[in-house]
Amino acid sequence: MFDFPLSRNNFRKELFEQRPWLVRRCFDPSPFSWSTIDAALDLQDPTRELLKVLHNGRVDPSHYVEEYVDIGIRTRRIRKDRLYEMMSKGATVVLNRIELVSPIVRDVCTEIGRFVGAQTTSNAYACLGGEPATNVHWDTHDVFVLQIGGSKHWRIYEPTHPLPISSQVSNDRKDELPSAPVIEEILQAGDALYVPRGWWHKVEPVAGSDTLHLTVAIHTPLILDYFVWACGSVLPGLLEVRHAVMGDAQDPRHVAEAVSAVSEALMHPATLEAFYARSRQRERVVSPFNIGELLKQAETPLPAATRLMLNTRHADGNAERFDVNGSPLQLVGDHHRVALVLTRHTALDLEGLHKEMPDVEPGTLEAVIRDLAKADIIQIAVPQKTPMPAFA
Repeated sequence: MFDFPLSRNNFRKELFEQRPWLVRRCFDPSPFSWSTIDAALDLQDPTRELLKVLHNGRVDPSHYVEEYVDIGIRTRRIRKDRLYEMMSKGATVVLNRIELVSPIVRDVCTEIGRFVGAQTTSNAYACLGGEPATNVHWDTHDVFVLQIGGSKHWRIYEPTHPLPISSQVSNDRKDELPSAPVIEEILQAGDALYVPRGWWHKVEPVAGSDTLHLTVAIHTPLILDYFVWACGSVLPGLLEVRHAVMGDAQDPRHVAEAVSAVSEALMHPATLEAFYARSRQRERVVSPFNIGELLKQAETPLPAATRLMLNTRHADGNAERFDVNGSPLQLVGDHHRVALVLTRHTALDLEGLHKEMPDVEPGTLEAVIRDLAKADIIQIAVPQKTPMPAFA
């Protein structure tokens, strides 16, 4: 789906946590439409955490959500008449964690996660023009902004508190905002913008333009998380940190010895590897079911445009061994070769895989692909026979 001009390694080395990055026309927005939002609204539980309406600030959910009892179950529904009215007057609908109810957005998150090598979630912002949905602010996680339809005017300012953590929000620090943006661009459908956490940004609709964009949040462990994990799992094993602090002359010596021992333990490659392994083993990638292609039509050739993606965010082109959905990959022969090829790509179509493995017969290769998909090691996406209408 995405045509980024950098590899994962170069992105991490040159851009990640360092500076914004605008990539024009790097994906096809045509599979998305207003029906993407309609379908998500049909399935999303309209709780305060998952659905927001912004119109001159946040609208209280009581204005558009109704609670009722449905055959003994208390549930909620969106009052469509009120939502339509607010949107017609310029309100923005925000669907938090839209990937939980939208397969196409889940695919977007998985592919961005493969590119970055981290867990991802997504929020959708949809409006028919009108007022800005948010005021100037910074985020406490890195984001990829994907303009799906219409246009958005972005102004980005230098960070004044680099790399904030989740408790370090911008609401009370608006006086720190630099006087002029360092980037001012209008995003069009098919454009992507990477914004590191801590960079101030102001987003406004373009007059006369309906707009839909996704923000894909990047959730990575921090060094702080590494320290917290080590405090509970590694450091208690060090005698130096188990001394009492009594307020006497021995304390400074004991603390100095403890700092030295802690530093050595945290810098030890085995400690770091244990933390990495924990992250890999806890990872799960939710992939779509595909009973028709994998079982009912197992003898039907797959289209050349079928997209293939590995169900792990961590593996890259240098990985000979890696985990998939929390388990070490244990493959041999062509199955192992296919998995290794896919570590070198965010996603790859079947035609591209044939080119990288020309010695394997097409029928054999497709059988291997179906084996890997049934084992939930890879996911396949067969192109739709009838394209969805484009966002307009």
